[in-house]
Amino acid sequence: MYEVTQDRHFVSPRPHHSPKMNALTNDNVVTLGSLLAQDLPQAYILPERPSTFNHKASFVNSRSYLIHDYSTDMTADHRYLKAMRACAVAGNDLPILLTCAVHPLITEHWSKWLPFLPRPDIRIFENEDTEKRPLVVNFPFENFPAEKHAVDPDIHYILSSKTRIPEMGAPCPRYMSRDNYTVPCMIKTTQGVGGRGVFLARSHDQALEAFLELKNNFHCYEPVITEAVENVTDFLNVQLYLFQNGDFHWLGVRRKMKEKSSCQHDLVPDVDWNEQEDQKNLVWDVVKPVMAYLNKHGYFGFTGVEILINNRGKFLIDVNLKTSDSTYLLLLAPHFAANLNFPVSIVAEILPTSIEALLEQIDKLNCEDEGRAILLSGDVTSLSKPIKSCIVVFAKDQHTVFLLHRRLLRSCASLICNGAGDHDGDRISNTRVLLK
Repeated sequence: MYEVTQDRHFVSPRPHHSPKMNALTNDNVVTLGSLLAQDLPQAYILPERPSTFNHKASFVNSRSYLIHDYSTDMTADHRYLKAMRACAVAGNDLPILLTCAVHPLITEHWSKWLPFLPRPDIRIFENEDTEKRPLVVNFPFENFPAEKHAVDPDIHYILSSKTRIPEMGAPCPRYMSRDNYTVPCMIKTTQGVGGRGVFLARSHDQALEAFLELKNNFHCYEPVITEAVENVTDFLNVQLYLFQNGDFHWLGVRRKMKEKSSCQHDLVPDVDWNEQEDQKNLVWDVVKPVMAYLNKHGYFGFTGVEILINNRGKFLIDVNLKTSDSTYLLLLAPHFAANLNFPVSIVAEILPTSIEALLEQIDKLNCEDEGRAILLSGDVTSLSKPIKSCIVVFAKDQHTVFLLHRRLLRSCASLICNGAGDHDGDRISNTRVLLK
């Protein structure tokens, strides 16, 4: 089903014909399932990750495959909403498993505004007999046998560790030891998630404070310590699918931060599809050895490669062996760019006053043809029990995409959470700086 292009490691899909629906159609639809099915014709997609510190999670890793996902707020668990974001782009080649059902208004919304995508085959985990079919997961599960994982869980866990980055053959920040490090430095958990457990220490006192917090709260006793990459001009997240045979499908590049201009309000979108070819050429020499390393050591699946750029060069800082918001955005972006001339996009989390009000405002916005907003996840919410929703917004230029985002916020959201809210500041600000 896949043809190798001039670069023997890059593959692109042969045409897959789908019925034409409304104005937005595409003969080359790529979904999570269409890529995975090339390696695993009979499998399930399980996008919800386990937790180590939140024992209200549906899946808990307390003995093995530990995740350093400590948070001061463990009053609830909304991992099912993160998992839901994969559904819109899952396709129907493989079923996707969730622990909670998707609100019917959201599935109707996908059918209406994503007519070019196959309707996802969503099933509830506890009701499904998966028999001997493997599970494609974003992280290993201690309660599933090894043979139930599509990728060997030990391999998945080991390669996910930030300690492996210097072995991958790409330029990376200088790694140091706890007994011999200089400041400023970055101090990180080996299996962090969502930017948690990442500290910038500009003094030895700050470094000692970071070590103490990682030990006491995150239970991380051997953190990764690297030099700090300063004067960063770009922060890029490359998304790919790595096949078992070593070929890979290039999904695209999401910009996570760009050098601030002299204008404070000159915001930079996550994706401008017109820049994709230049961005690919820029990061190719970093990505290629990483893919070769992962393939050599037995991994296949979705991969995110994070790269910092400054006047000294390009630096590999993280490799994520999972799907993410970047994956979903980049599966959607080429369709809106090619079919509706909306090449610019952002992804955002907001707290809507109600899911019904949010979808009503999205319908109104989409009918005006200035852009498109797609709801990836959400649930019944109230002012007393706010629940994050995730949206992606597409438009013809960066001014319009942020204008449409602000309109949605004013009309139906009680609070900006993060995601596109980060566009109002430095996108690398996930890093916590310890201050005395």
